[in-house]
Order: sequence, then C-alpha cells, then structure tokens
Amino acid sequence: MIPAPIFSGTFFVVLAISFLAAVAMLLWAVALALFPRARQSFRAHRGRSTAILAALGVTSSFFVLMCVISLRVELNTRKEEAAKHPVLEKREHLLGIDMPPGTRLSLFNAGDMKSIEKVEFPHVVDVHGIPAVAMNVGSEFDDEAPRNDQYPPSLTALRLTTTGPRTIDGWICGANEPLEIVLRNDARIRTLWLCHLADGNRVAGVAVPAGSRLMRSTTAYGDGLRDNDYWEIRVADGAVFELSSLPLRHPDVRLDRNRNILAFDYATLARAASVGDLTYPAGTDVRFGVRGLREHYPGAWLFKTARGQHAVSKIIGPLADGASVAQAPSGKVYAIFPPEAE
Repeated sequence: MIPAPIFSGTFFVVLAISFLAAVAMLLWAVALALFPRARQSFRAHRGRSTAILAALGVTSSFFVLMCVISLRVELNTRKEEAAKHPVLEKREHLLGIDMPPGTRLSLFNAGDMKSIEKVEFPHVVDVHGIPAVAMNVGSEFDDEAPRNDQYPPSLTALRLTTTGPRTIDGWICGANEPLEIVLRNDARIRTLWLCHLADGNRVAGVAVPAGSRLMRSTTAYGDGLRDNDYWEIRVADGAVFELSSLPLRHPDVRLDRNRNILAFDYATLARAASVGDLTYPAGTDVRFGVRGLREHYPGAWLFKTARGQHAVSKIIGPLADGASVAQAPSGKVYAIFPPEAE
C-alpha cells in the first residue's frame, strides 16, 4: 500500500494565496485607519477599490475558514483533555479508595470515572492499607485462575508510588521504584504483585540484595505443565546472592508460597567456589531445579564452565574446558558432560 498525503499540493498553493490575500486586506485596513491619504485615494477610486477589496475578501475567506476550523478543533481538544484530566472538587470513593479533594485524575475516556489510568494525590493517601502519593491503574492476568480457556481473567492492578519502605505480604518493598498490587474479589482482597526489595528480606536464611526485583510468577510450559513456583526474584545487577557455598551473581530465583527455593537460573559464580572435591572458577554458569535437570538429578546443581575455563577436581585434576557437572550440594557428583554432549 502506497501512502498518500492527506492534503495535495494544490491545497497548500490555494492556502498560501488565501493567506497573502488576508495579509494584503489587513494591511489595507490598517492603512485606511492610520493614513488620511489612503482614505482619500480610496474615496477617489471607490469603485475600483471596492472591487479589489471584495476580491481580497473572497480570496482570503478560505484562509479565515481554515483558521476558524483549526481554532474550533483546538478548543475541542483542550476541552476533551480537560475532561480527561479532572481535579476532584470533593471527596470521592473510587477503586475502593477514599480520594480527597485536589486529587488529579487521568482518564482513558473523557468524563468516565471508571476508566482511571493515573492518580496524583495532594497528600499521602491510604491505598488499600498502603500509604501512597500517586498510582497508575492497569491490569494483570489472574494466574491463579483455572486455565480452562485461552485468556484467563484479568485483575485490576495498582502501581503505587510510596514515600518509604513498606512491608507487604511479608516482603519489605523499597520506595525507589513503584510497587504493584492487584485487587481480588471485587477489591476486597489486595495482594502484592511486584516491587523492588529494600534491605531486610531473607530467603532460605540468605539476605536478598536491596534493589532486587520481586514479582508474582508461576512458570507455565507449552505442554500445559505448570510449576509450583509463586514468586520470582531477579537479583539486582552487580549484586551477589550468597546461597550455601555459592556466590551467585544476578540469578533469577523461583520460590513457592512459603519462600522455599524451587529453582534458579541465569546465575554465574561471582568468584571461585568449591563444592565437594570440585572447584569452579568465577564466571561458571549455575542452574538448579529447572525442567530437564530436576527429573534426572533431583536436588542437583548444574555447573557449566565457560570456554577457556575448567573446573578442577582434587581427585582427577582439571576437567575439560566448557564441561558441565551435575552435582549435589553435599558434593556428590552425579554426572560430568563434555561440551559437545550437552
């Protein structure tokens, strides 16, 4: 499909001529108002001057019409924008929240208070038990609903801007990034969906680095299988998650409802680490509990050294560069895979 301009070249030529006619007519009117000689000349040649003035008026009318239309469009746009961004004059109860006077709203549909997209409060307001100064309204798929059809039901999601760290559903969320909650059962229940963690959170007895991203997540596969994970933590870039004897850099950690670690992926060793008789160099990839590994080696870690690096065994010496090792936390080696066999 070849794109075509909205207005042709002829339109702009006519508009330019009409504009020049309007300018000429305006200058003539100014001259008649300010200069007596101009008025004398007009009276002396009244017939010709009137004809020229009429011709200029007709020619300039197109430009004037375009100006009037543009002005009306601008006024309507401003009116619609004002209707999309009302300021509450009195207290309103919206989305289960008591919103005070002075609250600024952004609506998707002008005048429709059920289509709220953004809210800015004049002061800190209690939003379902969380003090907030602003929020964005969206939706999230309800991953707890039965997967009987292709599209699960959606939940109202509120992304809140808070004034300080808050404890929600047992997690301490920081205030540097907005946190997100979802509303269930007609807004009678609110649950945490996403936040960036502050100091003080622990998983499996291990401190979670501040700035790590916590999100509600259940792993689903194309064959219909769903894991039992409920939370996912993406450890902050540059931070190290010290799990047992493993200094893990930026892992994605999956937890159940009780915060037990079910799996982690995308992790590398921040420094060399020893497990049993094997020592792995910094930069070694580490995985745990992922599908395909857990079925064959339950509870095992999978280490994969980078090309040009190798793990070292106290018994048999260096392993092949890029080799992978399935090993239990106790140190028991289940299997060693050469690079080409993985």
